[in-house]
Formats: sequence, structure tokens, C-alpha cells
Amino acid sequence: MTEPFAAIILAAGLSSRMGAFKPLLRLGEETALEKSVNMFRQAGTAHLRVIIGHQAEHLIPLLETLGVAWTLNPRYQEGMFTSVQCAMQSLPEPVKAFFLQPVDMPLVRHQTLETLRQAWHATRRGIIHPVFWGKRGHPPLISTGYRDMILRSQGEGGLKALLLPFAEDILEIEVPDEHCVLDMDTPHDYAYLQHRWEHYAIPSYRECEHLLAYQFCASTPVVKHSRQVARVAVTLADQLDRAGVCLDREVLRAAALLHDCCRDHVDHAVAGANALRKLGFGEVSALVESHMDIVPSSDLQPLPQEVLYLADKYVAGQRLVTLEERFAPALECFAGQPPVFAKVQRRLDAALRIRTKCESLIRRPLVEVLESEGLKTL
Repeated sequence: MTEPFAAIILAAGLSSRMGAFKPLLRLGEETALEKSVNMFRQAGTAHLRVIIGHQAEHLIPLLETLGVAWTLNPRYQEGMFTSVQCAMQSLPEPVKAFFLQPVDMPLVRHQTLETLRQAWHATRRGIIHPVFWGKRGHPPLISTGYRDMILRSQGEGGLKALLLPFAEDILEIEVPDEHCVLDMDTPHDYAYLQHRWEHYAIPSYRECEHLLAYQFCASTPVVKHSRQVARVAVTLADQLDRAGVCLDREVLRAAALLHDCCRDHVDHAVAGANALRKLGFGEVSALVESHMDIVPSSDLQPLPQEVLYLADKYVAGQRLVTLEERFAPALECFAGQPPVFAKVQRRLDAALRIRTKCESLIRRPLVEVLESEGLKTL
């Protein structure tokens, strides 16, 4: 059965605050318009239409190449609501609800669109908003039951004001997607979106915190421990970078923040890695999977998963400790259980080998380095 959804991309505006025409700004090899179109196509949205106005002559050839339906809004200078009204006139009858997406927010994650779809099927609410840390984002999924009202409206206050009286029909859903609240209104905004696109497969710091709070419902001690491990991991990466070892700090920080996301599960490293892989964060999941047990490589330079493993072993709770302090209680506790004792000893030996790698490059004791960076007991 065909999904009853449409996607409307609003690309008619003047881009006055940006100082450049936003639909044609590039993120990687694609323009914002192309990314917006592909975002919905890859999500399987059946009906897609772009509303154009300002510099329409520059967008029509691209839209024709993409094979996307478009509507020209002759009143685009009167504001975005006129573009919404244009879209309502062209919606096909089978459509039951539509995503409404400004062209300058082209990096919304596929999982966000799927979450909104599932919520519509489950609740049939008329207005479903993605929310990131309490802030409403895009695209909302809006019932076509509001279509006639939108067409009749004079547009005072825009769509938000028009739908305000229907609070009982609104559903807000927290999603771990910072991109649903990121636009390109200014050059600074655009620069950050470019950065996020370069690291799109890695959750941002705020997304990691959101995942811990909402997706995994991590306890406060786990969250505080993870933040401290992230500080240690990034500090080690910075020190190694000065010694000529280039590590991806974004991946390392995300993996450190999320390494204990499934802490209450049996074999929590594997459980966490599997959960993150399903969310589309494969590179992060690979590091998380080996943070409990690892066989150090023979390379002279430490690998990212080794740095994460070591950082985790330097933190007990929220407290910075030496490796010997970290493992002493377990070695003493399991002294009479040879199989378990051997496993603990292997973990300590692995940590010591990775520490040796790092110290040979940094040329300082790591505990001294970490303490000099202010990473003491918090």
C-alpha cells in the first residue's frame, strides 16, 4: 500500500539574512535543494513538491533534472505562508498528511522522518512536531484535514498562529536529531551545517546527550562517568595529535559519551554497539564494542578504540585514577577464582600496553598529563 504522505519543500524565500541564495548553497557535493529532495526520496515519501519564487529561473533547470514537481509562488515576497498555500492547492487527494520542510534545513535524519510516520499511524494526531531538547523542529507532519482552513486564511501570524488553537491535536516527539533545529539563516549557521555534514555519521555532543537521556534512559552516575571518560579521551587525542598521531576527535568523543549507553545489559559493550549500529552510527559502534575487552595492535601508534579503552580505565565513577588503582579491587576480589582473575589481568595488561604506546609518543606519564589538564576528581 502506498504511504499516504507528501513532502513540501519551501524554497521561494529571498535568503536576505544569509547573503547568498540558500537553495543552491553546497553541502558536500550537493546543493541544499538536492539534499532536501534526496532526504525525502530516500525515506520513501510518495509525493514530493518544491515551492519556488525568488530566483526561480535558477532552480527550475535543477528541479527538471531531478524530476521533481514544482510550483511557482508569485506572492513569495509576502512571506512563507503564501508558499504553504500554494502547496495546499497542488496536494493530490490520496495524501492524508504532509511534511513541511524549509529548504535551508536539509540534514534531518532518516530516523526522524520514520519516527513521525510511525507516530501518525499510531495516533492519527493532526500535527506532529519533532522536538530536540524541548525546541520544536522541522519537518512537522500535518494532516490534510487542515488544508481548507489554510487556503481560506489571510495568513496573519503564519501557519504557527493558525494552528495554535488546536493544541489537543498536537503531538510533540523528542528525537535525537540536532539537524531538525539547524537552519542556514546566517553564514555562521551555514558553516556549522557544513561541519555537521562532514561528520553526519557521528552524533554531535548534544545528540549524544539526548540519546543518553531519552533513547537509553541512562542513570545520572552513568552520564557523569561517560562525560569524564570523554574528557580523558579527547585530552589524550589532543596530546597524541601534538605528537603527530591524528585521531578523529568527533568519533572518539561520541564513542566515549555513549560507551556505557546499555550499561544495565548483559555484555553491555556489545548491546550498546548493536543499538548504535541500528541508529546508523556504525563507526561509533565499532569503538563502543571493544571498550571492555581489547587486544592491542602491534602498531606503534594507538588506534581510536585503544584510546577509548584506555580512557575508560582511567576513570572510576567520575574519579581519575591510575590503572593500578582501577584494577586493584577486582584483582583482590577474584584472587581465588583463577578464570575471572585471568580475565581481569588481561584487561589490565591491555591497558598497560596501550599506556606504553601513548607515553612513548607523548613522552610524559599519562596521569601527569591528565592532571595538568584539570582532569582530577569531579
